[in-house]
Amino acid sequence: MQKRRNFLVAAAAAVMMTGAAGGIGQAAAAEDTINWSVHVDLTGPASYGGIPQGDGFKSYVEWKNSNGGIRGRQIDLQIHDTTFKPDVAVATYKKALAGGRVDYVFGDSTTMIQAISPENNATQKILTGGGSFASELADKENYPFYFVAGATYGNQLELLVDYVAQSAGKDAKLAIMHSSISLGRDGIEQAKARAEKHGIEVVLVQQTKFVETDVSAFALAIRQAQPTHVLVHGYSFAVWPEVIRLVRDYGMDDTEFMGSMWQNEYEKVLELTDIAEGLVGINVFNVNSKTSDGEMMKVITDIHEARDPNFSGFVRLGFLDAWMNAMMATKAFEMVIDEGKETTGVNLAAAMASIKDWDTGGMVGAPVTMTGQQVGLGQVIRWGKVDGNWAPVPVTDWMKVN
Repeated sequence: MQKRRNFLVAAAAAVMMTGAAGGIGQAAAAEDTINWSVHVDLTGPASYGGIPQGDGFKSYVEWKNSNGGIRGRQIDLQIHDTTFKPDVAVATYKKALAGGRVDYVFGDSTTMIQAISPENNATQKILTGGGSFASELADKENYPFYFVAGATYGNQLELLVDYVAQSAGKDAKLAIMHSSISLGRDGIEQAKARAEKHGIEVVLVQQTKFVETDVSAFALAIRQAQPTHVLVHGYSFAVWPEVIRLVRDYGMDDTEFMGSMWQNEYEKVLELTDIAEGLVGINVFNVNSKTSDGEMMKVITDIHEARDPNFSGFVRLGFLDAWMNAMMATKAFEMVIDEGKETTGVNLAAAMASIKDWDTGGMVGAPVTMTGQQVGLGQVIRWGKVDGNWAPVPVTDWMKVN
């Protein structure tokens, strides 16, 4: 554990040093640079995901700049630590704007994007991405400059319900357990409506706190409802693992538990091997760079193997999220530059929305055609042992949200 803490601190320090190495203000003096301002949690409660996001952007920009940049223009990257506090995140955003021209912003959370978007929509009009897959952010009217780097949380739950319909049909009985935070509430009504559309009975919907000291009542409710499938959403790694243990102690071994993307991180699942067998989840990126074909996954493998010759192939979700957002921003800049237009936020957002049949080099397992403000693709997986090692095994093709 101490070794892991040391690694996280060292990684955070490395990312922060990158941010300090070149400021937006300095870069703004060079008109041929493209200035990216990235705001992630490097030291706060969400740093488990924020540090890989910072590392992903740092690694992408180093790789891209060493290969000529974006149509010959170098990316100037500034990384800010938000500490996962909305006021700090907004303050770092305003500081970046005060430093000079900003061409692209990455925000750490739904809250940050909600906070900066009204002014950005009216004044700055900067192309924006982020770590949030919140359903409301895929709304062009209120967030015209924000694009989701996958399927929204609501659409992820719909895809999981589609999987239930395909695998179990109308005999399925669905229970939903979600946390009370905004992430946990996001998409619940969509999931219920999807189940109704498929003729699947929803036998239980229960809300818990993000962290609970005693989950026995929630497990007992599932026992009484006798579902065939349980959809859990809006957690880190509290509540639902213990609920699964209790439910299985009741002898309900055939009940399938399913979760959205953040509950299926490889490193975390390895800590839950007593309940991992048969867990169903959803990926919006390919998570193993060694088993996914494509030029971009080869680049990611090379970066990780240069750091660790024993690299397993499994990449942190935060790193992939950052890399995908960086690729999407690059794609938009390339399209606008190729059309001879100014790289304004309005032009970049229009280009992003028009992406069609894009080969992401293995990051996503199907060509990307933007669905409104989101990539809108996902693949359902099931955890199990492959050649003696835990792995997410695909149980569906890549599916498009609809």
